[in-house]
Amino acid sequence: MTKSEATAVKTHKWALSPYTRMNGPLLSLLPTVLVIALTIYINKSTFAPRFYHWLNSNYTPFQINSWWTFGITTVVYWIGGLVFMALDMWEPLRKRVEKYKLQPTQRVTWKDYRKVCLIVLRNQLVTALPLCLAIAYLRPLPTTFPLPSATRTISTFIFCLLVEEAGFFYVHRFFHSPKYYKTYHKKHHEFTAPVALASTYCTVVEHYCSNTLPIVAGILIVRAHWCMNILFFCALELGTLATHSGYNFPGSFNALQHDWHHYSFTENFGPMGLLDRIHNTDKMFRSWLEELHRRETSAGAVGGGDDIVKKARVELNSLENEKLRKEANGQL
Repeated sequence: MTKSEATAVKTHKWALSPYTRMNGPLLSLLPTVLVIALTIYINKSTFAPRFYHWLNSNYTPFQINSWWTFGITTVVYWIGGLVFMALDMWEPLRKRVEKYKLQPTQRVTWKDYRKVCLIVLRNQLVTALPLCLAIAYLRPLPTTFPLPSATRTISTFIFCLLVEEAGFFYVHRFFHSPKYYKTYHKKHHEFTAPVALASTYCTVVEHYCSNTLPIVAGILIVRAHWCMNILFFCALELGTLATHSGYNFPGSFNALQHDWHHYSFTENFGPMGLLDRIHNTDKMFRSWLEELHRRETSAGAVGGGDDIVKKARVELNSLENEKLRKEANGQL
């Protein structure tokens, strides 16, 4: 191993703690499964008829599709974001969860959080609220019985996930093009080690095109019931908060993929990784995880593992060179 190779690996501080990689693909599905199961349970409960009768007796479809949608999704987002803020800023909590932090040496300040919160609030008021009002006026979703069956709930959720994966991936990758990055997407990448509330710290154009339209597109295509809109939107809000939080807790939404995107800039453009695998835009990400796995399973070994190490080092050096090139061109 040359001195430069050793330095490249030594200075690569991302997901080094094995605790950050305990949250495997199956375990990270738990929150989604629980949200879907809770929705099915509520829709089949005796509470549902009483609630929807009360809701539709006291509010119009326009009010439910606009103010109720905006209110519920906004409250869920801020509650989740403030919980993660407490983990970042309250020292006793931070010390307890630091082992799950993907980039533990990167810290945010109260000044950073104030800046983030103002932008998030602006985006909610000038983007999310008008969109809710527009949908409520132009294409209101059904708010009365019958509620979707369990099969319908699951199939709608999966369809909307696939639509969101495609919409977010291609819009996101488009915003990373040199022509549009500085104007529309650079703000979001001010945080190379993001925090949860920074998930919607972005320009108004990006928030509309990348964060909201891909989410509502699937719902509008199938004209799902209003409860499915709430289910899907809140689930994705909690997901984006978790994946931007910098923490990869076991049993939570998996933060590895998107945190690497902020760290590396050049990979992992999609929310689930399906299109990244197809377009091979997760190559260095997978190589680095392989290298970390090799270190833990065969520390100090020689022979067959050397090829993986060499591959990881070459690609990591390539990543650093790409970042330096983009900095020189004013793209970062």
